[in-house]
Amino acid sequence: MSLGKKLYDLRTDKNLKQEQVAYDLEIVQSTYSDWENNVSTPKRKNLVKLAEYFGVEVNDLDEEIYRINIKNKKNGIALVNSPNTKINSTEAILKIAESLEKLTILVEKLIAK
Repeated sequence: MSLGKKLYDLRTDKNLKQEQVAYDLEIVQSTYSDWENNVSTPKRKNLVKLAEYFGVEVNDLDEEIYRINIKNKKNGIALVNSPNTKINSTEAILKIAESLEKLTILVEKLIAK
């Protein structure tokens, strides 16, 4: 489910109008509308504000919380940006490494067939 659909569902479940959410978050209504319509995505600080406002975890809003920017492919250096202030870069890298390990095992099984 897209972030916009999640925001729409959360807002309508609380019988709120876009204008009210925008006012409460101190943003313009058109910005919030763009988020709901998947025209644009909120920056990290606004994603955290949205999660707090609706009483959900940031992960529940944005499943692609880990964004990897490879700065140096030769040395495999990656910067991990997480909008969830409770997750630091080390934790994020460990989660990614765990996922890569699982993917490697899956690929090896497929090759072995």
